[in-house]
Amino acid sequence: MSCEIVIRQARTEDLQQRMDLVCQAYSGYFWDAFIFFFFQELTLECCVLAAAVLFIFCGISATTCLVLLPIAALVVAVTVVCVHHALAHKQSQSVRQEIIGIVAELRGCLLLTPRTERVPIHIQLVAEKHSAYSQYKIISIMFQVIGTVSISEFWGPHNRGWLHAMVVHPKWRGRGVARALAGAARCAAAARGLAALDAALSHLQAGARAALHAAGWECRAAYERPLCGAALTLPLVRLGLDLPLA
Repeated sequence: MSCEIVIRQARTEDLQQRMDLVCQAYSGYFWDAFIFFFFQELTLECCVLAAAVLFIFCGISATTCLVLLPIAALVVAVTVVCVHHALAHKQSQSVRQEIIGIVAELRGCLLLTPRTERVPIHIQLVAEKHSAYSQYKIISIMFQVIGTVSISEFWGPHNRGWLHAMVVHPKWRGRGVARALAGAARCAAAARGLAALDAALSHLQAGARAALHAAGWECRAAYERPLCGAALTLPLVRLGLDLPLA
């Protein structure tokens, strides 16, 4: 049986798989986040200051002070894990508040392992007939949600949407799935009558940024989110997309 990826509207029964994908995505940012925050100026300054205090006032040797580096690395790692766990839970729960939900569903035989050949992607936002869906539901191994994206109400001007929770399973990235999800979200939002879409992505989400840029999104603003005052911040990019009238 041939394989294909179908971009379709999300169903209620997809919710748990989608939430699991969002949680899994945050674990994939661990090393990037760890390196980013460990080499921040604030982290290094704290290490140097603590070493100076121990060396000058406590008489600790310089060699012993080097132990502060693995201790600092452990503290940063634990902090990143805790923060990512909290953000993953928050983002996965945000899927419940969406006004538009779209998934990428992989269909075919024994699809748990990606194939090397190109897998066709079809956008099918119109609801399928129940009989067609039941065929895949009966043989559960023949379909798998590998991507998701949500659009929620925008808290600013009316008639705008907020795109978030765009995730593709790590084993199926680099195949155009994220770009197809972004394109389907654009069509669905325009059909709903929204005038524009907005999204905010961090410095660590390079893949999602590339997918949205490829789908025609434009950079509207760049700013930094304070994490520990002005000493520790996370760069963010605000992307936007104007939609044609449906």
